Amino acid sequence: MGTKFKRRILSIDGGGIRGIIPAIVLNYIEERTGKRIATMFDFIAGTSTGGILALGLTRKNSDSSINNEPEYTAAELVNFYRKYGQKVFKENIIGDVDDLLQPTHNPKGKQEVLKDLLGEAKVEDALREIFIPSYDIELRAPVFFTSNPDAEEPNSIHSRKVCSGFKMWEAAMATSAAPTFFPPYKLETGHNTDEGYYALVDGGVFANNPSSLAMMEAMISYKRKTKEELHRKDTLVVSLGTGSVTRRYKYKDAKNWGQIKWALPLLNVVFDGQSESVAFQLDQLMETKGDQDNNRNYYRFQLQLSRENGQDQMDNASPSNIDHLEERAEKLIEHSKKDLDKLCKLLKEETELYPNQADS
Repeated sequence: MGTKFKRRILSIDGGGIRGIIPAIVLNYIEERTGKRIATMFDFIAGTSTGGILALGLTRKNSDSSINNEPEYTAAELVNFYRKYGQKVFKENIIGDVDDLLQPTHNPKGKQEVLKDLLGEAKVEDALREIFIPSYDIELRAPVFFTSNPDAEEPNSIHSRKVCSGFKMWEAAMATSAAPTFFPPYKLETGHNTDEGYYALVDGGVFANNPSSLAMMEAMISYKRKTKEELHRKDTLVVSLGTGSVTRRYKYKDAKNWGQIKWALPLLNVVFDGQSESVAFQLDQLMETKGDQDNNRNYYRFQLQLSRENGQDQMDNASPSNIDHLEERAEKLIEHSKKDLDKLCKLLKEETELYPNQADS
């Protein structure tokens, strides 16, 4: 019998089309365990493309007779990237210099795709507690979408947690509105805010790897529900990356860059730097003592991407690059097979012994 974890947390990084990498890893976990992701984790967080995956994994089945099961398997979400990647990242037509100051992609295609994927499902109806970061550029504060009504704090000054009344596709639009790629997403709030709306951009600007935020929110949620502290030894955290960017920016070039030339490189540095720094911190914070196989409670699955053929670009949804990303994901699984199989065994045992942890 394994250790009983009081909360099992899944966290998925942002990374645009590179979200197909964690989707393939999740498919491997589902195939090895014979169970759905939403039944094995109590708390699922995701930023940007990771947020879309978190929402897709926890959407209730639209068939009312089986609506306590997820609508999608991880395999179906892998196919989502294959089928709709190019529609999401449909480029605007650049006709003159002024267009260089516009977002790269029109959000219309992305909205159509996300509405089709998530339908009219509400954030509050997710099968598991979810946590989706975005950032309001007018309030200058993080806005988190949560499926836990008890966690709602819509009027906080420093950050806001919102739940009731918002649809999953709206949360997906907000968390994936990456600056330079897409315009901010205007989310109507009615009388819930002085402005009547949120002006939201990609949560990756401050939490591209939401693992640490997910862990803290799970602890807060647990204490709110049980009146007891949730300790790290009682918490399992599984963190999935979308590929670490290795593209180098030479000093001799960057020293002469101005605002325009720094725009995309800066975004890449911020997203990738935040992801890897959080991974480094959690790797040390969650280090267990004694027998690693029995006590391990933190798994991070990540790989490096090169700039070859634009594989590190968040919006390169060409069929050839998607094929390449799939190959890299399979390499990640092959390289991490020992750890993945340990995790699958642990999740299967934990789920069978202690189902519905979040309900207790």
